[in-house]
Amino acid sequence: MTDFRNSKKVNKAAETNVGYKKMLKQIDKYWDKLFADPITVINSDGEKIIIQPQRTNNILERLFRSIKRAFRKRSGNKSLNRTLKALLSNTPLVQNLQHPEYMKALLNGHSSLEERFAEIDVELVREELKKINDQQKKIPASMKKVLQTKNLPVKIAKITKTVSA
Repeated sequence: MTDFRNSKKVNKAAETNVGYKKMLKQIDKYWDKLFADPITVINSDGEKIIIQPQRTNNILERLFRSIKRAFRKRSGNKSLNRTLKALLSNTPLVQNLQHPEYMKALLNGHSSLEERFAEIDVELVREELKKINDQQKKIPASMKKVLQTKNLPVKIAKITKTVSA
């Protein structure tokens, strides 16, 4: 990274290209945070392994990009804010179904997901869903408007100050 940052080619490009200039500014600003120290671990065979941890969560970023592309292709919409908010929180776990190790752990000796799901107690699932539905109380529309008020805490403080005076 040091060679890249100090290379004549990159520095020359930064003189004329705003993108390069911004990139170098970010690199300089976060230089101390770019890389973590390697972690040395000993595996079950007693072998020493050095792991270089990632500083960003590239796996989740890649997943997010793939979901975003798929929905853009399907809907044609540029903004996916509403769609992404509507996704279930566990949706990214579906992507793990492509990994053989995950499937092996998930299937737990069964040959298919159908067999594995057949073991699930339907009554237990219904009870859990009922608990979740009971816990999720909807916020009335009038209250939502109040919560979206700009500077709500400041306004409440002023009203409280006026009432108590």
